[in-house]
Amino acid sequence: MQEAITRILDRYLIEKRKEFAKNKLAHFLRGDVSSKIQGIVDSEHPDQFKVSASAGQGQWAEIPWIGVFDKEITESPTHGYFVMYVFTSDMSAVYLSLNQGWLFFKDTYGAQAKEKIATAAEAYRRILGQEERFDYDRISLKTDRELGVAYELGHIYGKKYEKGMIPGNETLKRDLLQIIALYERLKVIIGTEAPEEKIKNIISEHETAPQVSNAKFMDEVEKNEDESISKKVATDDHSVDLYALSLQEVSERCALPVDETEGFLDELEKAGICSSKIVEGKRFFPLDSPELVSRAAALSAEGQSLGDSVESIKEGDELDAKKLKDLDEKVDKLSKSIDSLSAKFSSHVAKYHSATEKKGFCYHFKEAFRSIGKKKA
Repeated sequence: MQEAITRILDRYLIEKRKEFAKNKLAHFLRGDVSSKIQGIVDSEHPDQFKVSASAGQGQWAEIPWIGVFDKEITESPTHGYFVMYVFTSDMSAVYLSLNQGWLFFKDTYGAQAKEKIATAAEAYRRILGQEERFDYDRISLKTDRELGVAYELGHIYGKKYEKGMIPGNETLKRDLLQIIALYERLKVIIGTEAPEEKIKNIISEHETAPQVSNAKFMDEVEKNEDESISKKVATDDHSVDLYALSLQEVSERCALPVDETEGFLDELEKAGICSSKIVEGKRFFPLDSPELVSRAAALSAEGQSLGDSVESIKEGDELDAKKLKDLDEKVDKLSKSIDSLSAKFSSHVAKYHSATEKKGFCYHFKEAFRSIGKKKA
């Protein structure tokens, strides 16, 4: 990916001066680059997403793009919402962006379309909360054309890669899968039934809510998260932070590289096995995170994929929980049986002590000794 993105940034303006038809760079963007990204996405989400790219239709586009589309939402950048790599017009950078389809807003709101798409982006950021891994500031594609401006306004979260500073393949892959996870969270919120109506409602609700600036809102989100994390679990003489470990600390305890540790933690969080919190822009994890990461790493070392390793832990934990529940039920049943036997035994003992002694051999034997005692006295 690094080589492909660098090639586009280096060559696009040069090739743009040439004939568009059958251009090798345009074909490379639509074919090779799309296929490479499709493979990365399919490795975690098989058959769920469609990846396509454009350098223009019949002529060169000012802003080329590569889109990652959830098939249940959209298969083009005209409607819905999606992940995209969108290049600046001067090829100085490329953005990885969670973005929105412009044509829906243009057809629905007309002259107010730009205002509404920006409002939707702000509403989504409010709903999703702060994301330490991605920026939420407005992007700049170095253009004043309608579609480019629409992408700028429709940007929800993302990350900028400067020309000459494109990160390595593993980082690019991790960033892509992480923003897809954010994409999927938004899908859960909006749903797939009548999504455009839901989007209208989200915009309307946001417009009637008390308005604060984007920065102020994100500060408030961070403050609330800080307060949430500061809650303690009381023990006899001290208290322990629920989310006490930084990424670096989890990495050190697992004896794994930071990038690899973060990859495992992201998958564990996506599977609902553990969760993280953001404090002052930093991500913190529960105390049991190192154990979970170590288990996932061990399974991965045995040949399982990252996703399969996490799924094995999830299935194992669910099985352990079921076994524990069954054991609890057996212990409870046994305890009740013991309580019942104990009650019966106590009842029998009480009856024995309270019963009138029968005047048989034992009675007369005891009385004989008593009479001897009395005579000696």
